[in-house]
Amino acid sequence: MNKKNFSIKRSLVVAVALLFVIILAAFVLEKKLYAPGEISQQYNKGNCLMDTCLLVEDANYPIATLDEQSIQYLQDALADERKARSTYEAVIEKFGPVRPFINIIRAEEQHISALKALYDKYGVIIPEDKSLPPTLPATLQEVCQMGVEAEIANDELYQKMLPQVEQEDIRGVFTTLAQASREMHLPAFQRCAQ
Repeated sequence: MNKKNFSIKRSLVVAVALLFVIILAAFVLEKKLYAPGEISQQYNKGNCLMDTCLLVEDANYPIATLDEQSIQYLQDALADERKARSTYEAVIEKFGPVRPFINIIRAEEQHISALKALYDKYGVIIPEDKSLPPTLPATLQEVCQMGVEAEIANDELYQKMLPQVEQEDIRGVFTTLAQASREMHLPAFQRCAQ
C-alpha cells in the first residue's frame, strides 16, 4: 500500500471516529442521559401523562376524581380541537392537501390525543365527537383567514381556563396546546392569508 492511500484511509478513519464522537456528544446533550431511576424521580401522579405514568409506582388509573368545572374545561378544549380538525379536513377535501392545513391537521390529532389521555387518566368518559365542518369560503386565502381567527380563539379559550385549572397535568397540556396555537399555527395561517 502506498503512503498516499494509507494517509487517505487514516484520515477517513479519523473523520468517522470524530463524527461518531460529535453525534454521541450531541445525543448526550440533547437527551440529557439520566442515571437509572432518575427519570422516574421527575414524575408523580400529578404531572405524569400516558407513558410517564408507568414510571410512577402509585399512578393507578383513574388517578383522582375531577370536579365538574375541570371536566367542563376538558370538554371545551376537546370540542375546540375537534372543531379545528373537522374544519381542516373539509379544507383538504375542497382544496387538496395544501399547506398549512395538511400539516396542522396532524398537530390537531396530537392535541386531541393529549386531551383524551387526560380523560383516561381521570376516568372521565370521552364525549362523542359531534363536530361538523363549517361552510367554507370560496378561496384558500379566505380559509386561511378563518384559520387565523380559529387559532386566536383557541388560544383565548386556553388563556381563559388556565388560571382556574388546579391540576398540574391539565395545566401543562393546556399550556402546551395554547402555545402551539399561538406560536406555530397562527403564524402559519397568517402567512397563508396574505
